[in-house]
Amino acid sequence: MLKDTRLSKSFLHTLGLVFLLVAIGGCSTEKNTRMSRTYHNVTAQYNVYFNGKESLNAGVERINRSVEDDFTKMLPVFKSSDPSTARVAQSEMEYAIMKASKLIKVHSITKKPRRRKNRSKAYLKLASKEEYNKWIDDSYILMGKAYFYMKNYPAAIENLSYVVRKFSEEDTKYEAYIWLIRAYTDQERYNEASELIQSVDASTDFPRRYDEEFALAVADFHIRQNAFQDAIPHMKVAIHKTFWKKNKVRLKYILAQLYQETGQNGLATETFREVAKMNPPYEMAFNARINAAGAFAGEGDVEKLKKELRKMLRDSKNYEYRDQVYFALGNISMTEGNREGAIDNYIQSAAASSVNVFQRALSCLTLGDIYFQDKAYKNAQSYYDSAMVVIDETYPDYSSIVERYNSLTRLTDNLYTVEREDSLQHLASLSDAERTALVTQWIQEAREEEERQRQLESAQMMDRSFYRMNQSRMGLNRRQQGSGWYFYNPTTVAYGKVEFQQIWGNRKLEDNWRRGNKKLASQFEMEELAEAEEAEAETENRIEDPMSRDYYLQDVPVTEEDMALSHQRIRDALFNAGRIFKIDFENYERSIKEYEELIERYDNSAYELSAYFELWDLYKSLGNLERSEYYKNLIVSKYPDSKYASYLLNPNFFIELEARKDSVNNLYQQAFYNYQQGNYDAAGALTQQIRKMEPDTLLLPKIDFIETIADGVKTDWTQFGTMLNQHIKTYPKSGTIPLAKEILVLIEDSTLADYQKLVEIGYLNDQIQNEELLPENLAENDEFGGKFSYDEDLLHYFVIAFPRSAEVDLNRLKFDIANYNIDHYTRMDFDMETENLNEDVILVVVRALPDKEQSLIYFRSIIRQREVFQTLEDIQYVNFVASSYNYREIVADNSYLEYLKYFVKNYSRFISNDFPEDVLPEPEELLAKAREEEEQLEERGSFVVVKADETQGPFTQESEVAQNFVIAVNDPNFDLRTLSPGFDRYNRSQFSRLNLKIEERRFGDYRMMVIKSMPNIREAMDYFSQVVANRSLYESLQTRSYRNFLISDKNLEKLISDSNIGEYVEFFRNYYISGAFANDKAEQPKPTVTPTEEKATGAGVDPAEPVYQGPFNTNVEGKQFFVLMVPRSGIDQNQIKTAIEEHNASSFASMNLTVESSEFDADYGILKVAGISDKESGIGYLRSLVRNQEVYGPLMEVNYRNFVISPDNYNLLLENKDFGAYLDFYKTFYLNR
Repeated sequence: MLKDTRLSKSFLHTLGLVFLLVAIGGCSTEKNTRMSRTYHNVTAQYNVYFNGKESLNAGVERINRSVEDDFTKMLPVFKSSDPSTARVAQSEMEYAIMKASKLIKVHSITKKPRRRKNRSKAYLKLASKEEYNKWIDDSYILMGKAYFYMKNYPAAIENLSYVVRKFSEEDTKYEAYIWLIRAYTDQERYNEASELIQSVDASTDFPRRYDEEFALAVADFHIRQNAFQDAIPHMKVAIHKTFWKKNKVRLKYILAQLYQETGQNGLATETFREVAKMNPPYEMAFNARINAAGAFAGEGDVEKLKKELRKMLRDSKNYEYRDQVYFALGNISMTEGNREGAIDNYIQSAAASSVNVFQRALSCLTLGDIYFQDKAYKNAQSYYDSAMVVIDETYPDYSSIVERYNSLTRLTDNLYTVEREDSLQHLASLSDAERTALVTQWIQEAREEEERQRQLESAQMMDRSFYRMNQSRMGLNRRQQGSGWYFYNPTTVAYGKVEFQQIWGNRKLEDNWRRGNKKLASQFEMEELAEAEEAEAETENRIEDPMSRDYYLQDVPVTEEDMALSHQRIRDALFNAGRIFKIDFENYERSIKEYEELIERYDNSAYELSAYFELWDLYKSLGNLERSEYYKNLIVSKYPDSKYASYLLNPNFFIELEARKDSVNNLYQQAFYNYQQGNYDAAGALTQQIRKMEPDTLLLPKIDFIETIADGVKTDWTQFGTMLNQHIKTYPKSGTIPLAKEILVLIEDSTLADYQKLVEIGYLNDQIQNEELLPENLAENDEFGGKFSYDEDLLHYFVIAFPRSAEVDLNRLKFDIANYNIDHYTRMDFDMETENLNEDVILVVVRALPDKEQSLIYFRSIIRQREVFQTLEDIQYVNFVASSYNYREIVADNSYLEYLKYFVKNYSRFISNDFPEDVLPEPEELLAKAREEEEQLEERGSFVVVKADETQGPFTQESEVAQNFVIAVNDPNFDLRTLSPGFDRYNRSQFSRLNLKIEERRFGDYRMMVIKSMPNIREAMDYFSQVVANRSLYESLQTRSYRNFLISDKNLEKLISDSNIGEYVEFFRNYYISGAFANDKAEQPKPTVTPTEEKATGAGVDPAEPVYQGPFNTNVEGKQFFVLMVPRSGIDQNQIKTAIEEHNASSFASMNLTVESSEFDADYGILKVAGISDKESGIGYLRSLVRNQEVYGPLMEVNYRNFVISPDNYNLLLENKDFGAYLDFYKTFYLNR
């Protein structure tokens, strides 16, 4: 019986196991039965989805805890919108994604149920599904949410969009829509988000359970775009639908902020008060009360409100929030019309701000705006200055704040300059006894002020004095002060010691005291500090102790020269202040005051004419026609030949002047072209026309020279020489003088028998002629009907054409091109201009490249520089080069389309894409490749070279001897072993047949890697052209300055002994790069030369290098000035000066550079930067500064000049005013041209 019982139990266990296995087998996802569906739904929900959702919720909670609300700004609807939260809950989100993926993989049922004979509606509905596990769509949404919180928006959108597509019949698609709206909003893809919002709004079956989520998503969508009014109804829906009190309080606070932003102050106050009564966290409750007061609209019990705020001031818990309380009290006073009370409260708010820098900025800016409205510009600048200390680019309306701050700063600088110089001049006029008594009084007041400040600091925290710090900075009280005695306010002298403590606190005297984290101070910064200390030791020490008598007397103008400079500073400041009042602030009355004070104090100054014109315009704008006419008559009578007078008598004067200039320039280009071609009659006739059109003075010497040549070649040599001497006497400083003198030497040489020799030696017509390519031969089969010129020696322009509708930032584009030119064409001066080709197309034109070949080198090089064309990204544009003649044809046609056909046909071999894509650092290296290509072209005619041999200098032309490739690195500490292995591998791989060896040499500061030896110059040029195109070989040089060139053994030793790399590089370009070596022939027996012939050869073919005989000192070693010459009208010189000073402070702080402004002549002013140690540093400084758009952006449309100059030559330039002569000198002795 026992055995039977045991058998029975065993049988039951076995049967149960079999039944369980059958049941589990029936729940496979490969079967679609009621049992399998139930099994996978239950398992998916409670074993997988639940855990994934809990992990997601835990991650969201962690994100919310990690983000602290900033009550100075609009609270975000979702804390997760903060970009910094992407990795906060990464582990939780990854776990949720893993669970959702597992659910989809393990529990998805896609197999159709077994077919039934009786197909009911319920069965047909069931069979039409694509997925039979109801948690699959939830899993995709779970993954989408997790990716969303990790800021992986593409993955989030992919999963959510899948739900919308595959589960379009399920309610979950609306949840997917909501999260898609949030994802698009976070990415600022507002159009796509808006389409989804409209789609959901239009749906009739939207589930009510999603109302809260949808309302929050839409409210966030509107708030992100500052559409606050549109957000309000959705926020109200969300508040109504939310269940959790914590969420309701936060959303109601946001609703109150929305009311405040939309000017509904009554509703804002009411809602903030509701928030305060809902027992929120203390910080939210405090801010709700403060904002309720701040939104006060003048209704209700104002005294009760103020009493409540004052009570909050006395509560110790609110100590760090006092700034906000005072600000709210200020707002109430302003609403009541109590302006003085409001100012007092705003001042206390600024003084109390210690932690909340946003409130500090808001208080200071509010005060600054009040004073600005009151036209109390000095006080306004002081508070704007205080705000600028603590705000950055993220602050609302930052650009407008900076613009006003800069204008106020420039204005107050000029106003204080007048006050200061007047005070110093007055001090200079006193007797010694009076001066001593006054200084003694100031010192006593300074001591008293210092003691007062010390007592104040001991009684209060440092930050309470923030306002007083900024008051002291400019010596201001709260009320506006007039122009008075500069030293009367003793706080100006006691401020220094206190100011440091107020800004930085009581800091230990140590290196990098300004840093919170000392480890951030790099070695580079330490070196800069050492350089700054050395520079300070070299400069004259100024006395900074306000208790010292000399502190007050050190700037007193006691000499005539100092007094004259003081008056100059006053003149400049009055004129600049007048301009700022007029242009920046449109305060015409104050502008008139400054200009009239200027002309009253300084009669017949350089500013007088400009001041008269400004006063004429100001009075006309104010409708005071009597005073306007008065200044018009002054200009016409006192300056009848001025452009201003011409304009006042003829309002179209400047338009006609520009048209005349264009006509003159076009005629001059035609004259110069005819001169180059030897058509002297035509050239002379054109210059006669130009003279009648009153050309610019800079053009007159060139016109006269062309006329002299045109007339001279038709006379005998004696008369020709007389005419040249007259030209030299008339224009002794012109750039045409060297050539005129050389021609004169040849004429005076009795061996020069005929005009043809002038042509043969290249002085009158320097060209290479190819008979097949002459214009008249090309025109025979010219499909363009002779419209375009085939002359390759004309000046060429680089042109960019783009549609006007693209609204390109022209200043940025020009600035990027200018940067490229500075980096790659240091020896050339380019002009850039904008041309309106027609109503649809704008051209940017770079003038001028010497010829077709050089223009194509420029073209091929610049088009590879993507950063140059970043402004044109996503814009359809074309670029090309055109000769000056062909460019005029393009402009005349108002279209470039026909020229593009000509360009492609005639320039195509130069614009192919056969060069490597690497960016080549020097256009000259492109030239070497182009020369090589040109040699491989088929012969197209016989060339006749008609220019003289060039001076060889100390180096020897050797085309058939062994050559070496050299990289000379201008760094004595550079380790060539980082460079040579790459070249060694390259040589063995690509040039093993030459068996090249690498040596290291040194001279001066240069380390040289010498690759020896190529058998001849042609092999060497082949090696050079391939190596320079492989930029990977140069990577170890990074940003170091270097030169690479070819050189023979003999010239290498000469180079090392003379240490003149600049001279050799010039030789390399003239002999190697230009292809001149190809003209070398085997040595022939020398013919017998008569003494007369020898003399002619010596004079004409190989002249000695001329000695400079101009007015400037050729010793340009030692200290230098950088000089920027800008027009005195149309440019705010003080603004440019400020930009230069900011550049110096950020990039050249260790050099202690100073910037001074002065006038050069009636048309130009000078900004001079002093403190540059030598010529090389000066050129380096110039190249750095020209990249600064803050300095050069405003100069894009005006004529300006910048250069480096020694102090001696600067003084000479100011005396002789011969700027053209100095430019020639500068090109020779600084730019080595």
